[in-house]
Amino acid sequence: MMETACATCTGLQKHLKKPLQDHGPEPPGSVRWVNTTLAHLRASSGTCRGCALLLQGILLHYGRFANIKEDQIRVTAETFHSATNASQDHLSVELRWKPHEDDCDDMSDHDHEEGYPDLKLEFFTDQDGQSSFSAIGRGRHIITDALQDTGIQTIHSMIRQCKANHSLCRDSKPDFMPHRLLDLSVGDPSIGIVLREFAADANMRQAAHEYLALSYRWGIGRGMPQTTSKLLKAYKTNIAWDTLPKAFQEAVLLTKSLGFRFLWIDSLCVVQDDPSDAIRTSLELNDIYGNSSLTIASTSAAEPAKGLFTPKIQTFKVQANDSNGSISKVYIREQPSHYSFKKPSDVGSPINNWELLSDASKEANARTPLLTRAWAYSERLLSPRVLHFTDSEMLLECREAFQCECGRIDDASFDPRKTDTVKQDFARCAALSDTNGHRRMDSVVFQLAATSLSDGTDDLPAAPANPLELWSYIVTEYTARNVTYDTDRLMAIAGVAKTLSRAINAGYIAGHWTSSTLGLLWYPNEGGQCRRPKQVAGRNVPSWSWASVEGSPISFDNLSAMDLACSASFSINVSQKTFSPFSGDVIELRAAMATEVAFHEDALNEYSLSRNGISVEFQPDIIPLRGEDIIKSGETLVCALVSMSFRSSILGLVLKKSRTKTPTYRRIGRFECYECLKDGSDEEPEDAEALFEHWFPDVDDMTQLDERPRHVFKIL
Repeated sequence: MMETACATCTGLQKHLKKPLQDHGPEPPGSVRWVNTTLAHLRASSGTCRGCALLLQGILLHYGRFANIKEDQIRVTAETFHSATNASQDHLSVELRWKPHEDDCDDMSDHDHEEGYPDLKLEFFTDQDGQSSFSAIGRGRHIITDALQDTGIQTIHSMIRQCKANHSLCRDSKPDFMPHRLLDLSVGDPSIGIVLREFAADANMRQAAHEYLALSYRWGIGRGMPQTTSKLLKAYKTNIAWDTLPKAFQEAVLLTKSLGFRFLWIDSLCVVQDDPSDAIRTSLELNDIYGNSSLTIASTSAAEPAKGLFTPKIQTFKVQANDSNGSISKVYIREQPSHYSFKKPSDVGSPINNWELLSDASKEANARTPLLTRAWAYSERLLSPRVLHFTDSEMLLECREAFQCECGRIDDASFDPRKTDTVKQDFARCAALSDTNGHRRMDSVVFQLAATSLSDGTDDLPAAPANPLELWSYIVTEYTARNVTYDTDRLMAIAGVAKTLSRAINAGYIAGHWTSSTLGLLWYPNEGGQCRRPKQVAGRNVPSWSWASVEGSPISFDNLSAMDLACSASFSINVSQKTFSPFSGDVIELRAAMATEVAFHEDALNEYSLSRNGISVEFQPDIIPLRGEDIIKSGETLVCALVSMSFRSSILGLVLKKSRTKTPTYRRIGRFECYECLKDGSDEEPEDAEALFEHWFPDVDDMTQLDERPRHVFKIL
């Protein structure tokens, strides 16, 4: 007797699979079984066991879409063919209900294929199990308790694989060790742990070269133990177990279970009321995390009280019956999406066009709150290996790759989006020597003075990645993350800068590398959310530094189509190797093309600059203008041009003269001109290049800019 295939799911039986017109085209490397609405699946479930199983698994997650009409929820189900992951052939079920760009009212298949699904489930059996439905194959179970033997074995296996296969991750024998570490050698954890200072305990220095570090989110910090000057002596004797928050306790137990004796936790290993100890630690952060055997990351916990091992997303077990009455077990869970470690799209991009992870969804940030913190971002980059504990699984992120419990994070068969590579790029740059790795940013400035900005820009090759460009990307990601105290902004990234200093081979002052004038062309992405940070005695954050603006991710203009003969130098007596990460002084800007312009407020929070009857739009660093940034309409500012970009625009700095005896200036914003407007005219705007003849009529030969006298500005 012939079997009749269900028109909705083909019975989830491979031997019955045949192309069904309403399923639509199948993605490459996969077999599609279902492409319908949840309402239609419900109707079909009355006569088909396969559809009934799918509906049952979906409704176990009903809370995710309870307020959505079922005919607005699109359901697809696929199995994948992976050349690298033969141990998994689960059924992937995706639900989409949120509108995407260009969606049509008829909910066409194409519209709902776009974007990452709103809910992604997997149906699977045990590794040696048999399913009543041949479309549902094997999957990997995720460990619910990392401290059990299977959890410890999994962690050891990940670390062994990393050390065996990755040259950048192999352990070295550094001379460095942290000033303080927590000694976990007390036999009974209920007695507590001990804080060791190794400068005063030389006999233990050799034993403490292998240690773990903890990366966690402080949260409100209420009730969290902190080493202070008064408690330091007592903590050297004992830190009571019951004073430790859950995350610290679990980190201690995990460290001991992995066979390590020492652990570094900042709140206990740094004297919190000693500013000098905090500064020393921030300057050693690259060594503290860089030499740890493993950094444990409480990635899904909002605060230490929530613990290190946050509850996992539930896995459901159901019984499935086939037409012969045979029963089998099928597991259903929300599929680990790795969204906090993936690029927002699946479009590959060259190394100099990194996609920002900070553009992750609100849901992703809520599920991995540690990744929204600036300190944690630096700790993650500096560590050879970071073991992330999330609400879905454990992930090991090292200097060359990712590993995860489900085994799919880098398998394009299951998810075409690329994993974030910035840690890997950072590790490669850090390994470069001064002679082989140094490639100044200025070397990629092309002299195209005789070429129109609109000529051939689409065919220009992507500039090769270099440490300065990587630094700019890191600052953008870093400034998109939160930091509690203004004073920490430059402190938390000092270790990253110190690590890159060999590759960049330049001085570093207040977040800026002295070899790059283009680095001064930073700008806040969201000026309307910005403010100036509080100044602290002894730490001057100059206006030319990106750290002088809080509240927005900072972006950079690193590539120039033409250098407009502008350079910057430090007027204070500094050497090429100066490393002043927390403070800066006056810089001297020397520009061949600089002119006075009139500032105008055209409407609420809308501004322009004008000269000789020609105006251009302008966005100050701080909007609305306030404090030292207040500018009256009609006030005179200075515009110093720096470069021309591949975006067919002209770039420069806008400066305001300070009220001081000696002529000094403060940066007000970055200037970018795309087009020029004639004041009071309805004529079409002119291209950016017209600005030269209107604002700089005395410059008759752009190829001779290097021969022109320089305007000199001292910028505070």
